[in-house]
Amino acid sequence: MSDAFSREPVWDPRRFPPAARAPRTVQTARMLRDPQGYPRALRDRFGPVFSLRAFPYRGALVCAADADTNRTVLTDHRRFTGGDAAALLAPAVGAGSLICTPPPGHLRRRRLLLPPFHGARIAKWAGRVRELVRTGLPELLAARDGGPVRPWAQRLTLDVILRVVLGLTDPARTAAFRRALTPFVGTANLAVLFLPGPVRRDLGPLSPGGRFHRLRATVRALAREEIAARRAAPDRAHRDDVLSLLLGARDEEGVGPDDDDRLLDELTGLVLAGYETTATTIAWTLHLLAHQPAARDALIADLDTGSDQLLKATLKESSRLRPAVYNAMRTAAHDTELGGRPVPRHAFVAALFPLTHLDPALWPDPDAFRPERHLGPEPAPYALTPFGGGVRRCIGASLAQLETETVLTEVLAAAVPEPAGPPEPPRLVSVTLVPAHGGRVRLRPRGPRDRPPRMS
Repeated sequence: MSDAFSREPVWDPRRFPPAARAPRTVQTARMLRDPQGYPRALRDRFGPVFSLRAFPYRGALVCAADADTNRTVLTDHRRFTGGDAAALLAPAVGAGSLICTPPPGHLRRRRLLLPPFHGARIAKWAGRVRELVRTGLPELLAARDGGPVRPWAQRLTLDVILRVVLGLTDPARTAAFRRALTPFVGTANLAVLFLPGPVRRDLGPLSPGGRFHRLRATVRALAREEIAARRAAPDRAHRDDVLSLLLGARDEEGVGPDDDDRLLDELTGLVLAGYETTATTIAWTLHLLAHQPAARDALIADLDTGSDQLLKATLKESSRLRPAVYNAMRTAAHDTELGGRPVPRHAFVAALFPLTHLDPALWPDPDAFRPERHLGPEPAPYALTPFGGGVRRCIGASLAQLETETVLTEVLAAAVPEPAGPPEPPRLVSVTLVPAHGGRVRLRPRGPRDRPPRMS
């Protein structure tokens, strides 16, 4: 168990915000089964700050579920610190990853990683992403009787990572990374991190912990080879993938990522953060559009004019209604309060996006899928935070947006998404809010009747 969990205070109703009386096992099961509905009922009962007594927390997870408390958790870094709160993910991404780096080192590491994700660099990657989407699109369109979108989107986002982040161009090398990374980043493998300590241990080849550690070792060995080869590559200075750029990066003190272990952790963090969440956003958006024909047809019509205005609004609405990331975790630096409720030192605190995004005080008719609500004035600050906020906002958000916009544009130019079953409820897997059945969609090839009249 990490230091963050060993320091976590045990449950004491006098020191934590109010919580339901149900046993910890019952609350855990309800959260996994209904990750928006169950905490929503707790918010309705206790207010915007409440405690969720669930595993793996031995005390309770303090939840913030409105814009004001969301902002406090994400921006008040003296009271609610990051890094240690991501302790569960450290075995996967490595303790040296930006995800697990607490202040003050976090800001320096972030400045070192930011340049590859600036707007001008993202624009240069657009053609590369579009090429990968078009290469993979026939596979998605072939399943005309309907199937889950998420597995296809996972393969696509992994290919984007291999090309854009790791800069792989050799087919054999790319295939080797794909074979190693696919099982490692799978939700079944990462779910081991959220199981009790004994289950996470390597107890042999058939144990979940043993499988996790062997998959991790394979991935890190491959990545270590790639780092060494890239350092020695004569054309490294002319390449624009993230790995090559990081090898030449220097912070304001002239310090670069000379430690291969630290660089390995950073790359692993980028892979994990950009793979599952982007694929899930793509799956949710196509699934929601399939069940909302008016919004779908309006988007197709707008895209046909060459506009991306409604596309951006649609992706905002999809991320509002079904954000891929379940929360942003922090730990309390000292005994404090949140929204007038007590929070003990070292308690885990979560900005719970899926609830803030459904707050009727912020979003009228919050359960309705209405992209047009994002065409007007900007929402209240911290009312919409699918990528987090503050200095720990997702560093790869611009790349994720490029991927999702490109997929939607290419798919809707070729086909019309239609239902392949009833709307799917969300399920919580690891830290991701996923469609229960993978986001099933039937894609009907477009014809002349699918050219709606232009929007006024």
